[in-house]
This record gives sequence, structure tokens and C-alpha cells, in this order.
Amino acid sequence: MGQRVSFACAFLERNVRVASIATMLATKFQISRSTAYEVITKAQQEIDISDHGPSADESFQPVDQASLMAQLAHLTDVAAADNNFQAVSQMVKAMDQVNRWSGYRLSS
Repeated sequence: MGQRVSFACAFLERNVRVASIATMLATKFQISRSTAYEVITKAQQEIDISDHGPSADESFQPVDQASLMAQLAHLTDVAAADNNFQAVSQMVKAMDQVNRWSGYRLSS
């Protein structure tokens, strides 16, 4: 249960929609959606009683390119470690898309 709660906390602290978190939990941990919502409730309770959560200023910051690229780089490393080359390819495409949003294009 602790890993599930930690997973949910990470997304709650980034203001991800609860329905999206429930879907990710159900998929990642192969649990029902009702169980996923129970995990989310527990995660929110932990955040509420903890003084280690993000401040109000942190919670409402938009996602910036550097943060998104760091997350994608982490996911790429995880996929590569699992020899999941299809996921690595998808992460590279996602990184290219993030770069395009900022006006950067690879020359061909």
C-alpha cells in the first residue's frame, strides 16, 4: 500500500486530475478503480497532515520545459533499463515534441 500511496502523492502534489491518477494507479498496480480512489484518499490525507508537502506557491506553478524534459529523461532511463526499446522510442519522440514547443528543431 505504501508504494501506491507514494505514487498517488507525487501526482496529487502536481495537481494532476484525480481521475487520471486513478487510471494510472489501476493500470500500474493492477487494482480496481474503487481501490485506486481509496489509495488517492489516503494519499491526500497524508499530504494534509504532513508538513513536507509543497507550499501553495509550488502547487500552482505551470510545468516548465526543463522539468518536463527531466521527467522524460528519467522515463527513458527506466525504459532502457527494462530493455523496452519501444518505450525509449516514444520518449525520444516526446522529448522532440517538447523541444518543438519551445521553437527548437533538429536540422535534417
